[in-house]
Amino acid sequence: MVPMPYIDRAGSRSQNLTHHHGTGQFPMFALQRQQLITDRIKAHGRVAVADLARELDTSHETIRRDLAALEEAGDLRRVHGGAIDMARVGGPEPPMAVRASLCTDEKKRIARAALAHVPDTGTILLESASTSLFLAEMLPDGARTTIVTNGLDIAHGLAIRGFDVVMLGGRVRNRSLATLDDWVHPALEGLHADVAFLGTLGFTTHAGLTAPDLPDAAVKRRCLGIADRNLLLAESAKFGVVALCRYADLSDFDLLITDTDLSEAAVEDIRSMGIEIIMA
Repeated sequence: MVPMPYIDRAGSRSQNLTHHHGTGQFPMFALQRQQLITDRIKAHGRVAVADLARELDTSHETIRRDLAALEEAGDLRRVHGGAIDMARVGGPEPPMAVRASLCTDEKKRIARAALAHVPDTGTILLESASTSLFLAEMLPDGARTTIVTNGLDIAHGLAIRGFDVVMLGGRVRNRSLATLDDWVHPALEGLHADVAFLGTLGFTTHAGLTAPDLPDAAVKRRCLGIADRNLLLAESAKFGVVALCRYADLSDFDLLITDTDLSEAAVEDIRSMGIEIIMA
């Protein structure tokens, strides 16, 4: 039987979407799809259009209409490439395991592009971030690079592989597994890195880079001051997101590595600031 077309929340006719459940199939209606999106964003804090379209086997345009309807209802805020939970704007970031599961393909492509900027010898700083974790996993065994990090998961993964790791001490945040607060700052003052790789919760051309709270912002700000080159690793879904605490300008970075979903207008604005961009 050919399934009938349906009307989505916005009142427009939409293509049929077949949802697989066990051995059967049934059409997923817009309200069902939007409920799934709402559940996902409440669980993870943000969603990406590309991930939802792939998971629900539908078009990016359909997902964007769903997000527009949910934004109108006050359930989320749309940002470039996806949406974030209204309840978490300015609130705590999701746990590291959740962050690493979001935009996974994009983050791995970004990390792979960043790998080309890791020197054969010398020191790099990997600030605690999900994309930095992927980059750490891609470092080749036997590399003679020293890694400075405030990420417990990054330090552990590299140490058991035999890397020379400098772990920055401090209070461990259980959500992110990052060391923060005042203990980190004196250690950073006495260190030098050839390249620093940083992530961010959000970035824009006008508000710069933002973090969910002051301790996180303070460590990120200090990390920017110890390296010869600063590289920002951020998927396009984070463009347009503004969190509570501002810690840097985009111009503080020598290079932005992002994915190919960043809009042409955003790319032009960022390049006009004199920042090199690699779209992986």
